[in-house]
Amino acid sequence: MSIEQVQIDIMNVALTVSTPAEEKETLLQAVDMLNKKSEAIKESGRIVGSDKIVIMAALNVVHDLLKTTFQDDLAIGEFERKIADMTQACDKALSRLDQQP
Repeated sequence: MSIEQVQIDIMNVALTVSTPAEEKETLLQAVDMLNKKSEAIKESGRIVGSDKIVIMAALNVVHDLLKTTFQDDLAIGEFERKIADMTQACDKALSRLDQQP
């Protein structure tokens, strides 16, 4: 795994970040998302100061991520229950077939 130095810009603050080469694109997408959220908060005019804007944007992004994670966990749980139900139904059907003469 090679580590790459990536130049990023968040609200006109230039940073150099180390990331595995295979994760560079994801990092750049995260920077883009953070900048878009920051710009939306800045345009609302309710929060002043780029440090506070970026913190609020990061909080919004993490909050969105956590909501998605919980929703996905619920969907995965329901999916697993359905698979278990189908497996049980198949087992019952096979057992009936085995019992027939």
